[in-house]
Amino acid sequence: MKTVKTIMFLLLATNAFSQNEKSGVYLTFKDYLNNTLSYEINCKTEKHVIRTNDFLNQSYITVIHQGIKVKLQKDSIYGFISCNKPLVRFQDNMEYYLAEKGKVWIFYKLVNVSQGKGFKSVPHYYFCTKGDGLLVELTINNLKKTFPANHKLHDMLDAQFQTNDIGEYDSFHKMFKVNHLLEMTAQ
Repeated sequence: MKTVKTIMFLLLATNAFSQNEKSGVYLTFKDYLNNTLSYEINCKTEKHVIRTNDFLNQSYITVIHQGIKVKLQKDSIYGFISCNKPLVRFQDNMEYYLAEKGKVWIFYKLVNVSQGKGFKSVPHYYFCTKGDGLLVELTINNLKKTFPANHKLHDMLDAQFQTNDIGEYDSFHKMFKVNHLLEMTAQ
């Protein structure tokens, strides 16, 4: 059942972000807040390439814009959006995809897990309280540490989740359950 929910979330997230009108790089978080893109294109009329170079474990992304190749260090930019993906931001040279902005910003990265004779990619969730904050693993304990005075939240987390896998999407409220709980327990 959890796999079905994860797949449903990924489909919703992909569809929600697949209609980006622009693609480009946010050099800073302030640029993101102001929607100021560098190497910007209109997705309907132009094309360019943004490569994260993860396969080679490089510390930079490559942008090919108007025929010119530019390398940007991952640790010196905030992130980027492309025509068919959500915001991608970097931390420790790893890419994280924005899943939701709420009381906490939820990001995910795809990790390979063993399945029979092969592997499948599944989302592993992280969060921060501000869009440019340090991403930490989305766990009950990390949420309790982040909101130490919110004892109602602590109790609801313990009651709602039987395991530490708390990256569940609530299709009724159209948000992650964690953000719904945070809204219900806002102090």
